Amino acid sequence: MNKGVKIFVVSCILMCLAFCSAAYADQPVKVLLDGGKISFDTEPRIVNDRVMVPMRAIFETYGALIYWDESERSVTSRYGDTEIYLKIDDPEMTVGDEVIELDSPPFISDDRTYVPVRAVSEAFGSGVAWDPDERVVSIISPPERNDMLDDVAVSDEFRYADYDGEYNGVSIFDNDNDYFGMELLAINPWRGEQYADIVNGMAEDLPDVRVFCGVVPTAGEFYASDTYKTNYKPAIAHIYNSLSGRVTPLNLEGAMNINLGHYLYFRTDHHWTHFGAYCAYLEFCDKAGMTAPPIDDFAVTVIDGYIGSWGRATEGTDGYDMLSSAPDRMILYEPNVEYSGTAYFDMAFERPITDVELLNENFRDYNVFIEGDMPIEHFHTSVGNGRSVCLIKESYGNAFSTWLVNNYEDVYVIDYREFNGHGETDEPFEIKEFYGLHPFDDLLVLSYPYTILADDLREMFGQMRRSDYVNPPHITDYVPEYSDGETEDPLPTLVPDHGGFPDEL
Repeated sequence: MNKGVKIFVVSCILMCLAFCSAAYADQPVKVLLDGGKISFDTEPRIVNDRVMVPMRAIFETYGALIYWDESERSVTSRYGDTEIYLKIDDPEMTVGDEVIELDSPPFISDDRTYVPVRAVSEAFGSGVAWDPDERVVSIISPPERNDMLDDVAVSDEFRYADYDGEYNGVSIFDNDNDYFGMELLAINPWRGEQYADIVNGMAEDLPDVRVFCGVVPTAGEFYASDTYKTNYKPAIAHIYNSLSGRVTPLNLEGAMNINLGHYLYFRTDHHWTHFGAYCAYLEFCDKAGMTAPPIDDFAVTVIDGYIGSWGRATEGTDGYDMLSSAPDRMILYEPNVEYSGTAYFDMAFERPITDVELLNENFRDYNVFIEGDMPIEHFHTSVGNGRSVCLIKESYGNAFSTWLVNNYEDVYVIDYREFNGHGETDEPFEIKEFYGLHPFDDLLVLSYPYTILADDLREMFGQMRRSDYVNPPHITDYVPEYSDGETEDPLPTLVPDHGGFPDEL
């Protein structure tokens, strides 16, 4: 090869690399907190090799209180016991009594105040990782001590290493053999506290009932790639630490973690499999002092070619093509007790809907479990021990409820989304009143993260305890002091656009 050709080839390579680097640099930066994507109305920026993000979104994601001082052009934020002080264009950040030098100070651009995401997150005790290939900032909440969860070390052995993109809210991964659609959610601590308060209220209203609470981790906890994996342990620990002594928590994180080599979650659906629900059922039986039948005691029915909720969500996108190339197999464990089942609109069982089966294979989808979501379903079994259980659930509870018939003569399954003006009925529901109509021995509240993090669902759930329940506002006890020594109610200071505050932090 002559010298001119060599120069030409090298030039082409350099141009290609420059083009690829430029295209790569144009990719937006994503910021994840415990696997959940933080939404910004303006894109994060990289300044001096530091990722700068719109401040309001990052602080609100934590649930931190914010106070803007227009005269100083400064921000004070408090989260838990940590207080942060920042000034626009000032390279010093104060965290408590410590002063930290910033490589990129806060600045205002386009009516947005930008702060360094790593410095702020680490000040709040979180870990921060940067994936340059994916251009992802991963914020990991610090662990919270909990005697039951402390020994759970979430395995990375079965992760799907390759991230293929997000399609209509579904994050898809592959492991060179098949594709896996996942929902990447994060639970805000104060929303977890509100959820725990509701469960505590139910226990208070039912002094003669054993109360159990289980928060179900989703597939992203165990199977998402290292960059995108969720981190539910701190949030679940916080919820369980917020429960009263009347409530027994379930270690579903550990129950799933020790069975990761099995088929626990559907790849084309956001739910767990029948066997995944069985693993949670084993944990419930252990905490409730009951014996669960071995899985080999059950006859098995198999439905092949199942494409679930992620298939519907991604239809018309490349994501659907990926998921449909690796459909699921539904492995169903037939009940081995005799039973009868009926669905009702109302607490008094005066408005029946239809007779229902625990497993109805005619549906060929997730509705195979208890025929889908109905207000109330009652199953009377041949167990003959006189014991009864009430399960408050969303759809994750459908597969789980099929296992309860092995240990109870009566099983009541309540969908919190179908009452008090929601769903297809205007029927009221309060758990204390339902107990007066149909006394039960045990109450189990089973929730997956979306119940806890979504304000509307958490409010519906709260109405199970009291039909007029509304989510309380998130207000801390932090009151800013002013130069005259007087204090004001903190609520007005939190309005983002007051007193010369930028339209959006």
